[in-house]
This record gives sequence, C-alpha cells and structure tokens, in this order.
Amino acid sequence: MSIKISIIGANGMVGQTMQKELARIKNKEVEVLAFSRSDEIPPCDIAILCTDDSWSEKLYPIIKDKAKFVIDMSAKYRQAEGIPLVIPEINADAITKDTKLIASPNCTTTGLVMSLNVLEKYQPQEVFFSSYQAMSGGGRQMLEELDNKNSIYHKNVVPTISTTLENGYCKEEVKCIEETKKILNMPNIIVRPHTARVSVETGHSIFTSVRLNKTADLEDIKNLFNSYTGMKFSDKEITPKEIVGKDDVYICRLRGDYYDDKYVNYFITFDNLLKGASLNARQIVEVLLEKFL
Repeated sequence: MSIKISIIGANGMVGQTMQKELARIKNKEVEVLAFSRSDEIPPCDIAILCTDDSWSEKLYPIIKDKAKFVIDMSAKYRQAEGIPLVIPEINADAITKDTKLIASPNCTTTGLVMSLNVLEKYQPQEVFFSSYQAMSGGGRQMLEELDNKNSIYHKNVVPTISTTLENGYCKEEVKCIEETKKILNMPNIIVRPHTARVSVETGHSIFTSVRLNKTADLEDIKNLFNSYTGMKFSDKEITPKEIVGKDDVYICRLRGDYYDDKYVNYFITFDNLLKGASLNARQIVEVLLEKFL
C-alpha cells in the first residue's frame, strides 16, 4: 500500500519545486498528490502546506485530522510553543511519532543556521549578517518584477524585505533572529540581521561575521565546513549563478577578523527554492518515512 503525500498549494513556486523534490525519494512506495489551496483534501499520510501564513492558518485545522503528519512551509507556526522548527541536519530528533505539525524555517535562516551549527565546538556567541535575497524568495509575482523597468526591484538593491515594524526592523529580520535561537536551542545567542532584496532571480547570499568563545582556527573551520552534510566549502568565490539547482549550502571567502581572533567571517550562498524551502521539506519527509511510516 502506497504512502500518500499531499502538496497543498502545488501551483506556487515552492509547490512546483516540491513536486520535483518528492519525485527524488527512493526506497519507498510514495504517491504524491497535488492540490490547490481551495481543493477538498482526502486523507493522507503527510500533508505539506506550501501556502502563506493566512492560508496555513485556515488550512491546518482542516487538514490536521486528515493527515498523520503536516509540514508547514509558512511562518505561521514557526514560533509556536511545542511545534518543532526543523532542519534535518541539525535537529531531526525534535520530531517524534506524536508530532502532528512540523514547521520548516525561513529560507534565509536555513543557510545561516547550518553554518552556525558547523561552528558548534567554537561556541558561537553573536552573529552579524547581511543577506542579499533573490527575487524568487518573494514568489512568482515578485519574480515577474525582475524585468519590469518600472519596478523598484529592477536592477536594484532594496534594503528591506516584507513589512517594517515600529522598531525599524522588518519582519524578515525578526524571523531570522527568533528562528536561529529556536533551531539551535541557543536562546542567548545575539543575532544582528540586515536583509535586502537584490536583482537576482534565484540564490540567496549572506555575508556573515560570527563572534566565537574560542580563537578561530581557520584551517579547522574549513575542514568542518567540508565535512558537514549538505555543505561545501570553496577556496574560490562562489556566486548564486553557480549554485542554482544544487542541493548544498556553499561557503567561500573564509577569513579571520582584522581586529579580533575570536571572530570568523565568510560568505554563504544557496538555492533558496531548494535547501531554503522544498529540499528541506523533502528531507523532513524522508525522516518521517524512515522513522514513523
């Protein structure tokens, strides 16, 4: 008997990429079903909500009794108490047989937090980063603005993403702060984010500076990056052009700090539609298949 996986919101960019990712699953008889947000959803083993916050809020109460597990790709439940926020390379064990709802992180958070997890032995204390986020991260409608000469995003850098709050931070920055603390289970880590939308189709990039509790050994850190599952280090510069369609998170421009040997600096880039979204969800599905289905 096949294991049924329902993708809700299958017509969106993440939903379409999700269908391709789930086709890569091996060693299990899996039937992938695609639905729009307004379709009637039949019972299934796993439901994946490829929807925005408002639709996830509407759909989860409906789908929760029809699916054994639900994976939500929106930000709606990421900070909810008792809901695991999962990057499988880091905290797959946060999922149990009794977990009903699993949240997948913000695309920018994913690449950043994976790199911080690599540095665990150095006890990261503080991270400062500036992100350069691709247009596809804003969905198909924003991607269409890439070639619109009347759009603010055309051949430009826009220094905010999503709504700006009263404190001056935008919602994207707050997500990165709170999600980093939750995934790493490091409530005291200091995160200083700056997020920008850039005129790139696909591929988020992050310039990162991390204050450690120990002196940075660059050769050791390079080896740690190279040996970490889902990550690749390069002595050469890597840009979004080179990583589109690739699964790994790429690290380059590793260097020490000009003033303090307890800082390390590096550049991250990765496909935001893959590890930043649908690939991470596929890996969560694979955890569920291996352990519980």
